[in-house]
Amino acid sequence: MSRRLDNALEALKAAGSERSLDHLEPVVWRRIEAAGETRSMDWIVLPVRAAAVLVALGVGVAGGGFAASAAADEGREISVFSIDSRLAPSTLLDEQG
Repeated sequence: MSRRLDNALEALKAAGSERSLDHLEPVVWRRIEAAGETRSMDWIVLPVRAAAVLVALGVGVAGGGFAASAAADEGREISVFSIDSRLAPSTLLDEQG
């Protein structure tokens, strides 16, 4: 297999190039500069992104806190043989009937 690859590469080398590569370097440098300019524009929106993350974090913490306090305020049923008897099948069936 490597011999076929070597033959194919030699044939490609012998064929030569149809286009001149003299102007390739300036084109590459222009693309690199354009990419750098778009990256420098990212610093402008960085405070907006940071603010969005902080708002989302605050909403999550506040919502979690309210949910936790609501769950803690709920009255708990005390039973000797079960941890949480309000979820037992017998009590769930009794509530539907």
